[in-house]
Amino acid sequence: MPGKVLVVGVVVAVVVIAIALILLMHPFASKPSVAYLTVNAPYAFLRPLGSGQYELFYYDQQGNLHDLGTYNVSSTVLSEAVNEINSFNQQNAGTMINGQNFIPLSYEVVIGNSTGVVKIPIQGDTILLDKVNPGYWTVLVTDQNDLTKLAYALDVGYKEAAIVASTSDLWYQPGVGTVLTETLNLQSMSGFVGGYVIVMNNGTLVPWGFGGGNTGYYLQFITQASGTGYS
Repeated sequence: MPGKVLVVGVVVAVVVIAIALILLMHPFASKPSVAYLTVNAPYAFLRPLGSGQYELFYYDQQGNLHDLGTYNVSSTVLSEAVNEINSFNQQNAGTMINGQNFIPLSYEVVIGNSTGVVKIPIQGDTILLDKVNPGYWTVLVTDQNDLTKLAYALDVGYKEAAIVASTSDLWYQPGVGTVLTETLNLQSMSGFVGGYVIVMNNGTLVPWGFGGGNTGYYLQFITQASGTGYS
């Protein structure tokens, strides 16, 4: 019996040593460290590509597009916002808004800063959006065809950012008025705030809404729009 115990003990010791050697030679891979990507622009944008991936980009002051690559994004707040947008689009598909067919709302993420330089935390191929001050990022909603215009205007410049007055004829304008109304309807059933417009330097009107009181409250164009009326 003592001999059997001795043999078992030796076997266990050998196994433990073998495991220790394996771990020493092949240590567990540690997570990549968090790095910060610096963007020299008022705002950087994340546009969904599908399958949970996003294109990171910005425009310089000359209006040139800079594509910074494709990333995954880690954010519970963003996931909740996307679910709200998708649910809204599903519920309203096939309906009429202001006499027009419902236009599905699309979205992009905007990240800014008060300094004019945006720093984005990245771990490997994942942007850690929840590590960004919530006041300096939000989810923008508008028509799919206006996402590029909105990003361009915010980086390159625009005439005015404003909330549209309830008495404005803009609410009844085909296209713009339909999307304006939809952003306001989205507000009534989610955390979003709607009914805003950006006037581009060429006079083009871009309707939009944003993620609401929990995000974006330090972004300059939102503070401007909240205090300016468009009639």
